[in-house]
Amino acid sequence: MQASYSVSVTTADGVTLEVPLSAKFEVPQYAIDDFVEVKNFRFMPLNVESVRTMAYEFALHFKRGCKPASIVVEDDTEDRIWSLYEDRAPKLLKGDFWIATTPGFNPNEERMNWLNTLDNGVRVLRFTVTLTDKSVHVLRLPIFVPGQAKAIFRSELGIK
Repeated sequence: MQASYSVSVTTADGVTLEVPLSAKFEVPQYAIDDFVEVKNFRFMPLNVESVRTMAYEFALHFKRGCKPASIVVEDDTEDRIWSLYEDRAPKLLKGDFWIATTPGFNPNEERMNWLNTLDNGVRVLRFTVTLTDKSVHVLRLPIFVPGQAKAIFRSELGIK
């Protein structure tokens, strides 16, 4: 028998989520509905032409032949909701997958302050998906970020 731990977090827009504290990425029920689901996510420290930044990569799966008309991704963790990515003409790959990578964000930007905390934390990404039938689907992906992972990111980004 293995112990299971979780933490309750409230997003900037007032939604309370129960977040499993696990190093293994699992898509929670908040990130899945009958028409679309978050399939994958990752932080991507980048080093392009000696400029170090942090990008985010997302993968969504569209079910039942649904097609997206727009996709907006935001960091909904703190009082200020940060826009991360917006696609007003999303194209699907392999028929039913959408994959996108944000531009790299400078680690000195206010939206990246979470990297500078030493403790474990949770980031919550909000995906607002409008389908071609005009229905709107809001998915939330809580991501547990261990303090050790932040230390690795800071090292890769040249933050002391």
